[in-house]
Parts: sequence; structure tokens; C-alpha cells
Amino acid sequence: MRRYLVLGILCSLLLLLVIAVFNVLANPYGYFPVPTWEGFNAKALGFNHRLRLAKALAIDKVRPTTVIIGNSRAEAGYDPAHPGFSERPAYNLAMGGAGIGEARRYLLETLATGRVRHIVIALDFTMFDAGLWNQGSRADNALLTDEEGNPGDATKAWRRLATVLLAGDTLSDSWWSITHQRRLVALYLPSGLRDDAADLDQVRREGGHRQASLNAEAAFLSSTLKDVQSSAFRQGYRETLDQLRAIAVLARERNIRLTLLINPIHARHTYLFETAGLWPAYERWKRDVAELTREGAELWDFSAVGTCTAEPLPAPDDAATAMRWYREIAHFRRALGDEVLNRVLLGLPSKACGDFGHPLIGGNLDRIFFDQRQALAAWVASHPLDVAEIDGQARRFRRR
Repeated sequence: MRRYLVLGILCSLLLLLVIAVFNVLANPYGYFPVPTWEGFNAKALGFNHRLRLAKALAIDKVRPTTVIIGNSRAEAGYDPAHPGFSERPAYNLAMGGAGIGEARRYLLETLATGRVRHIVIALDFTMFDAGLWNQGSRADNALLTDEEGNPGDATKAWRRLATVLLAGDTLSDSWWSITHQRRLVALYLPSGLRDDAADLDQVRREGGHRQASLNAEAAFLSSTLKDVQSSAFRQGYRETLDQLRAIAVLARERNIRLTLLINPIHARHTYLFETAGLWPAYERWKRDVAELTREGAELWDFSAVGTCTAEPLPAPDDAATAMRWYREIAHFRRALGDEVLNRVLLGLPSKACGDFGHPLIGGNLDRIFFDQRQALAAWVASHPLDVAEIDGQARRFRRR
């Protein structure tokens, strides 16, 4: 009996060893320093399934000195390889669906490495929605630090490593990563940047940029920022501002450069705020962010309607024409992100986008907001088809 028990234990250990070796060689999260083979593990496709774990592991591997945080707009829009980043390595830690609370947790994990010299926070109003402020706890299993950035118990790193080596989810991700190496799926580069080739293919399958934009607008109107007068929104909004303020204080105390960017949303998305009755709250949000970051931080606003942010959408029946600056109205492309970084990091005016991007400083807010309202009004007057489409959707979702 004892012999069979020992044999069973040995077989189990051998199976675990085989699983661990397979997961290391498949390397679905790009974490292990193993040789890469084209068609087998050259692409770390496990990011598609467990993005938050994969980016937590990347913090430990890359140990960046510049970190970009934000949501899905930032993860595909801002390239850590941009020449304006002087503190390297730089890493794009942005993640789809992330709010400020979750972004702060990952930032604290990065700060625990002791190497961070520059923080870039990519902001938009939707990150302050009521449902996002308390999402930081979902990072608990992936990160090694607690909610205050303090190291967890000594066993946490070993438990995470065991998960990466032996968990069934990892085994599934390894197999999926291997079998999709030659397929067009979402790809995260070693810098954390999401390549948008697969996303553009999805846009084509949806019927082109206009239809994809209509879908994005419907998603916004159906569920985002629905009642900014409610107590739930006000509580979440205050909590989110406090989380952002805590980041600003931390950066100032540690002498870390802090750059905040209000993302270059499309003119149609800007009009969504207007038609859904959100404009007063939208301007108040910008004032609040400017107030809490006025000491020791840079705040730039790229959301105004302008040459690039008003890029025309293809005709309703045109699924083939590719847009230069946007994937759809909710997501700008890396080319426009480069224009943002050129302006902020290199001080270069945009030849393509004209008067693009302004620092938000207390004394100039009224003038900037007046100019932004005027620019939106001019766009509304000259784009009746776009306005009619958006107004129709707003009525359908009872947001107008």
C-alpha cells in the first residue's frame, strides 16, 4: 500500500513538473527569461485573458522608471518607446476598464520597486463613473503589495509564482497562446502597449469606423455616467478625486515628475456629453482635477474639438476606409497619442493637428472652456448628420 502511495505522489509531482515546464516554455505572460521561437511563444498572448496578472508580472520584470496609467484609451494610444520619455525603461500599465482606484493600486506596486521617476496619468471623465472608484480590490490576487503599497507577507510572491507555474488557468492560457501565434488577435508588446491591428480588424467586421462608433456611443449612453446628480455618483466621484489627490501627494513627496493628460476624445464623444446633459459636470470635473494638481504636477487638456479630434467618419455604407487618428470615437490611435506626447514631452507644436493641447492652469480655465464651447458649437453647426445620429441614439436611451 505504501508503495502505491509513494508511486502516486511521485506521479503527481512529475505531472506538476511537466505542467510547470510547459507553462515556462509557453510563457503566455512574457514573464520568464526563456528562448523564443516564432510560432510557439514569440507573442505573449496570455495578456488577452489575464491582463491584470500579466501586467503585475511585468512590473516585477521590467521595473520601469516611467509608467503610464489609464484605461483602454491609454493602453493603445501612448507608446512607451516615444523619444520624449527620458527616464527609461518606460512601461504602459494602462488597462481596459481601469478606474483611478485600480490604476493607483498598480502604481503603488510599481513605486515599491523604488525606481519610478515619471508618472503619466491619462484621464477622461468616464474614469470617474460611480462604479469604478472601489475596484482596486480586484487587484489583490495579482499584486504583491497591499492597498497602501506596503509589501505583503513573505509567502505572497511564492503563491503568485505557483499560480503562474501550475494553475489550470495558466495552462489554458499557455495552450491558447501557442495555438493563436499565427492568428490575428490582440497583441501586447513588451512595453505594455496594445497593438491595434486586431482592433482595427474588429472595426471592419463591425461594418467600419462609423458603425463601430455608433456601437461605442450606444454603450456609453446605455450605462455610463447615467445620473451625475445621484448620491452614489457624488460619493464615487469624491472618492475617485481623493485617490487621484493621493497620487499627486505621493509624487510630490517622492520628487517624482507627474504628468496628467486629458485624452483627445473625438468631437462626437464631446457632443455626447452635451446632448446627454453632462456638460456642466464635465467642466466641473476639469476644474476639480486642475485644483488638486495645481502644485507640482503638469495637467494638459487635449479634448477640445479641433482639426484631428474632428476627423470625419467614413460614410454609413463605407466599411473599407481607414481613419488616421481614431479606431472609433471612444479610442484614439497611437498616431494621435504621438502628437500628444510630442506636445507634452518635446514641446513640439502639432503640424497635423494645429492648435492642439493646452495646459490647464487656474487662471486660464475660463478662457479655455469658453473656447472649447465655441469650438463644439461650430462643429455642431457644420455636422448635421453626426448630430442627428447622436441625438437619435440619445433619445433611444432616454438621455436627451
